[in-house]
Amino acid sequence: MRELSLDRLRTLVAIADLGSFAAAARELHLAPPTVSLHISELEERIGAPLLLRQRSQVRPSGIGATLVARARQLLAAADQALEEVGRQV
Repeated sequence: MRELSLDRLRTLVAIADLGSFAAAARELHLAPPTVSLHISELEERIGAPLLLRQRSQVRPSGIGATLVARARQLLAAADQALEEVGRQV
């Protein structure tokens, strides 16, 4: 079983927040094909579409919204862990 990458989850959250792959790419300083690859890898890992693509806007599917909510928690926990460890150095 492959694990979920925090980088890929961060990409998913950025798309959910910004409503487009291009805006997420700019925000994360990634090339647009990298953003697409991150989502493709997540969708392959989950086995379902995570985003609904409509004209000029993208929004999470039902499963995607669930994963976005959990991703926010995981990313916050990872940031908190780095802060705690950083204070000990």
